[in-house]
Amino acid sequence: MASAHLVSAYAASKGGLISLTRQLALDYGVDNIRVLGVAPGTIDTGMSRLYKSHSEEELAEMYKDWGSRHPIGRHGQPNEIAQVVMFLASDQASFMTGETVCVDGGLMAKGVWA
Repeated sequence: MASAHLVSAYAASKGGLISLTRQLALDYGVDNIRVLGVAPGTIDTGMSRLYKSHSEEELAEMYKDWGSRHPIGRHGQPNEIAQVVMFLASDQASFMTGETVCVDGGLMAKGVWA
């Protein structure tokens, strides 16, 4: 597993997307265009299990460990991200713009994202 101090590119790109979301909201709000982002935690998809250099046993243990790091104690499911996206695209979120919503099982609340 990579050390937490080796994620500077990830941190910069995530910060850039949050900033871009805010700026686009300012640029396009006058046209009644809302701009929102979603920042997911570990989501249980096939892609999150693509560590070919690990044995099946190592992968299962690593995946279990990742889930336990979330305060909710598990990985997210794709439908949980989809539900948030559907809400943000709906009229129920009509007064939201320039915001990035964390859907991460509380990971960012811990102050740890790496």
